[in-house]
Amino acid sequence: MPAPAQIRSKETGTGRGRATVTTEMVRAWQRLGEQGIDEAGGLDGVARQYGVAFGALRIYLRADGTLTKPAEDRLNPPGTDITLEMLQEWQHLSKQGLDEAGGLDGVARQYGVASGALKNYLRADGTLTKPAEDRLNPPGADITLEMLREWQHLGKRGIDEAGGLDGLATQYGVASGALKIYLRTDGTLTKLAEDRLNPPGKEVTLEMLREWQRLGKRRIDEAGGLDGVARQYGVASGALKNYLRADGTLKKPAEDRLNPPGTEVTLEMLREWQRLGKQGLDKAGGLDGVARQYGVASSALRNYLRADGTLKKRAEDRLTPPGKDITLEMLREWQRLGKQGIDKAGGRIDGVARQYGVASSALKIYLRADGTLTKRAKDRLRKDGVEM
Repeated sequence: MPAPAQIRSKETGTGRGRATVTTEMVRAWQRLGEQGIDEAGGLDGVARQYGVAFGALRIYLRADGTLTKPAEDRLNPPGTDITLEMLQEWQHLSKQGLDEAGGLDGVARQYGVASGALKNYLRADGTLTKPAEDRLNPPGADITLEMLREWQHLGKRGIDEAGGLDGLATQYGVASGALKIYLRTDGTLTKLAEDRLNPPGKEVTLEMLREWQRLGKRRIDEAGGLDGVARQYGVASGALKNYLRADGTLKKPAEDRLNPPGTEVTLEMLREWQRLGKQGLDKAGGLDGVARQYGVASSALRNYLRADGTLKKRAEDRLTPPGKDITLEMLREWQRLGKQGIDKAGGRIDGVARQYGVASSALKIYLRADGTLTKRAKDRLRKDGVEM
């Protein structure tokens, strides 16, 4: 450790002789490090060695050997300006270069600027802050449509080759903060950029919906995803996403536009859907395919038909109004059905209900899926004198 300078004691307001902390002392403490402080017996030992008050020393030096901001500011008076030349050099530093210089404090010393001032412009990971970006690329520089069109074709690789979004901003002479409003790190444009390229006023037409209906996931992927399809059709990406999903299926607003909800589901349709089964439904392209085939809204069809091809209670009740009575004759026949009889009727209670022309929900009050009668059915038969 360097020998302390011989410094004459001065009288302080405390009435005890103490040396003033000088810039020379601060420079010496700057080189001490934690090991040098420990060897001197801690901060108390350093204070005694330099003949300064312990409280005064602590204003400038920490126990880990680093200088405080007042010490940094004394060595590098805050009045020293941060120049554009400095910012341009720091832009190329990177984390490694910053670490080699001794961190942010080391860079501040190297350039003779206050550490606090430097930290307004440079981060510990070597990247510039927004104030630095804005000084290098004044925010007044406009992002043009031409820039957006070029960035549209960059992709992640192009951005990486330019040095990330910050590098790209420097390349185009625009503020990094402004660029990030329009471009993401993965190379895709934001909605704001999409809307500037394709003003939201351009309408999504029925013809577009019909074409998108046939696209499928594969062709969407080939077009560059939903954003690519939007560019291809010259519509805003946000508008397209109201109608089309990334898996190629249409959303309800699209279905309703293609098949206005006013189109009624008729009894004739229900009878045909009753015979569809899962296989017929799959061949038609699922529930959405059946809806298109019959020209009804997909949401309306789903009120009546399930994805497994069976009708819902609402459909059953329309085909067989709940007012139709379950007769004793029916109960006697169902008593002999058994599981095998239900299987012959299609394997479901619904099949038996259709066969007898009664509501499925009404039949389930009397007959179980295993072919046995419920207590209510047995009670009705007993009242009629049927032997159980």
